[in-house]
Amino acid sequence: MLSEMFDLRGRTAVVTGAANGLGRAMALAMAQAGASLVLVDADGAGLVSLEAEVAALGREAAVHAGDVTDFDVLKACRAASIARFGRIDILLCAAGRALRKDALETTPEDFDRLMDVNLRSLFFWNQAFGSHMIERGGGCIVNIASQGAFTALEGRPAYCASKAAVVQLSRALALDWIGRGVRVNAIAPGLMDTRFIDSLKAAPDRFARAQARIPAGRLGTPEDLVGPILLLVSDAGRYIVGQTMLVDGGWTIC
Repeated sequence: MLSEMFDLRGRTAVVTGAANGLGRAMALAMAQAGASLVLVDADGAGLVSLEAEVAALGREAAVHAGDVTDFDVLKACRAASIARFGRIDILLCAAGRALRKDALETTPEDFDRLMDVNLRSLFFWNQAFGSHMIERGGGCIVNIASQGAFTALEGRPAYCASKAAVVQLSRALALDWIGRGVRVNAIAPGLMDTRFIDSLKAAPDRFARAQARIPAGRLGTPEDLVGPILLLVSDAGRYIVGQTMLVDGGWTIC
């Protein structure tokens, strides 16, 4: 049956940036599809509430509160996840940082903090769980990029650079690992109605211009990523390799 292609029962997914926004919606979608979850975020309270929601769906979840840029958190999460579930089938790297600063205002500290979360930590989470998937013969990785990887966003040059790097990293890893059973893809969300655009909403004129650029006529929501993530991590997407799915309401076609 067609529904069986999206069935994630018997699989375990690690989700970084799980406590809020996009990561939370995608984690819940995978739980609804049957997956057990390993939830990672610095927001411990958010993880606790998410764990309760996952339990209410009848799924098992393990919580790891910590900073994804901390290698000790990564090592502990990998070891504990494999010990508890035996295998990790899916990695979703949804942790990210925003930076709305002109290049002339961006400090070395700004740049390093941004790249540490958006690129460096993502690389090493891919490495850590990708190596496990290769050892056990297969798996699936999805990295969260941005429409800013494909079109310039005003006042956000470093952010755009970090997300463009995520796209190319995902392509390169996909090429290296597909022969060993691991599919790597990315999702590039558009302007999503999450806390990351609070500063944009605080500037009504700029916010109105941004909304007017969206052919779909509205902001995206975390739930708009449910279909894309289930496609990419399930058997329904088994022949999708090294691609970045733009989910932007048409922003990048203009």
